[in-house]
Amino acid sequence: MIDPQRRESGSAMVETAILMVVMVPLVFGVVMIGNLIDLKQTSEQAGRYAAWEATVYPSAEPGGARPASVRERFFGEPDSVLSSQTTDTASHRLWGESEAVEDRSWAAKTAVSIDESTVLAAAHQQGVGDSTIAMQVGETAGKAGTILEGLGGNSWGLTANGLVRSSIGVQVKANEWLHTTDTEGCGVAGNFACLQSSSVILVDGWSASSDNQARRRVRSLVPASALQPLGDIVAKVGHLPMFKELKNLDGAFGHVNMNALPEYAQ
Repeated sequence: MIDPQRRESGSAMVETAILMVVMVPLVFGVVMIGNLIDLKQTSEQAGRYAAWEATVYPSAEPGGARPASVRERFFGEPDSVLSSQTTDTASHRLWGESEAVEDRSWAAKTAVSIDESTVLAAAHQQGVGDSTIAMQVGETAGKAGTILEGLGGNSWGLTANGLVRSSIGVQVKANEWLHTTDTEGCGVAGNFACLQSSSVILVDGWSASSDNQARRRVRSLVPASALQPLGDIVAKVGHLPMFKELKNLDGAFGHVNMNALPEYAQ
């Protein structure tokens, strides 16, 4: 007759073995998913950084931010010192690119790593967004202001559509759980997938830094401001007694009163 305690001990070992077969891959799978989520959030931050760089250096190379700078700040070792000069930093400890080694452990099979050579700041796109009524009005005003640009002290200096989009892309390498796909994604085939992130930022909010700048911008929308040089010349004739009314033409064309107040504030 079989001892009940021995039977229970044997069943516990079988249950433990079956549970380990399920739980061990699950534990490493959770870690892999966590690394992928962290990588995605990092790419989102890098996209916002690239969009901001496009506002600071609008004439910089495509993307507003250099790919090497993006790799160093976001996809390199977090403890590395930030510098204005691009330096070679170590790979990220969680999902950085590592040397290929023969490792058959679960950690190696589920390791998340990126192809650092594929990190790129995609060319930023100026004037993004659907053609809404507000954007159409802005573009029309921009064209009207550009016509009188430079005449009589006019200075439009505005972007009709000030939205800029910058994108970041990085290739995730394949492992035994993340299989290779044929999609090129970021431009390199043979990896698992391409994580891409875009960010849109308003470059020109039409704000003026001073009354003088606001005055020049308003004058650019007043066609009569082009006649100011002529009015100033005619106003000089007003020094003659019989033409004294012409003195009022001095600076009259395109005049902008920056001290005007609504009736309730007067």
